[in-house]
Amino acid sequence: MQQQTNFKKLVILTISFLALDLFVQHILVFQAVNWAYYQFHLEQFTAQFISKMTELLVVLGINAFVTKQRIFIKPAFSWWEAAYWIFVVAVAIPFLSAHNLWESLGTGLMGGFPEEFFARGVLMGMFLTYLLRDGYTRQKLVKGILYSDLVFALMHFTNLTHMPLAYVIVQSALAFVGGLAFSALYAQTGSIWAAVAAHFLDDFILTTTGTEGMLQGYAHSAFSCFKIVLVIVTFFYWKKHEPRLSRRLRGQDN
Repeated sequence: MQQQTNFKKLVILTISFLALDLFVQHILVFQAVNWAYYQFHLEQFTAQFISKMTELLVVLGINAFVTKQRIFIKPAFSWWEAAYWIFVVAVAIPFLSAHNLWESLGTGLMGGFPEEFFARGVLMGMFLTYLLRDGYTRQKLVKGILYSDLVFALMHFTNLTHMPLAYVIVQSALAFVGGLAFSALYAQTGSIWAAVAAHFLDDFILTTTGTEGMLQGYAHSAFSCFKIVLVIVTFFYWKKHEPRLSRRLRGQDN
């Protein structure tokens, strides 16, 4: 009976969170930004940036009053995390000479912040809270990651209102596959900032122009390989080692 109650609560919270986000963001915020776009003659990128940053506030607001899923921010000070942040900075440096630097930085912010707090912070957190309530196993952890990534990927189908089906399918597939690395980072570090940084960097380097040098090519390849290796290594590591996010969700780590 308790298990059925917990599952029912998970379903209700998930649907409520998604429905409220769609209503507020795609109807209220869209109308407000669209009005400002024409009223103040905003550039399209500026309007898009305002919309995405508002989405972050919407996600945090809904989570604060409805889902109430704890999002873990405090990082752990370990050699592994120190090496990760050094790597992120090293990959980003070659792209700072981009012709469209500010636009690329803005694009990174639009992806890294609202989408990670939405997909990993709230959705993944809710699924893992439910699945790990009776203890940790790698199977439960992987299920939580896959389920939340799938829900986030399917949310992209709301873009069918203004995008062709083929594009949305590709977009959804990329969101699911790319999200695995971001999920692994959040799970392993227990801090949403690691996932935010990776997502930011991913979008940032993909939108830079005028940086086609050899160093930039190496940096891009290194980051792509890092994401693949990360998913594989953490999958095997989690068989015998419980990641920090799981411990924090179960109250075993602060």
